[in-house]
Amino acid sequence: MIDYLELYKKFEDVKDIKDYIEDVKKLRQYYASGQYELMWDHINALTHKYFFETIVWNSVNRNMPVTYQEAYINAENFMQVQGAKLVVAKVIDYKKQLSHNEIAFVESIINNME
Repeated sequence: MIDYLELYKKFEDVKDIKDYIEDVKKLRQYYASGQYELMWDHINALTHKYFFETIVWNSVNRNMPVTYQEAYINAENFMQVQGAKLVVAKVIDYKKQLSHNEIAFVESIINNME
């Protein structure tokens, strides 16, 4: 399985993608270290940062997370989609920098959103 963050790091020279990567790293660090309140605050900040995307996400994913683990998994899945959207929107020739499997991975995320 591809760690989507490693894939998106190939494009960290793009400011929006670099910021996105830092957001995911922070989410993972809070969860891994058991800093759940900070993780929850970060998720709330991401909700505001990706306001319209969050509305769409929540309309499709109606089961809202209850536990910290569920919140983390939901946030990881959401951020995975946001990363694919950023790469496609911000990097015109992204396919030239990815392997066949990585292209298929990004395109499967985009196709599942439609």
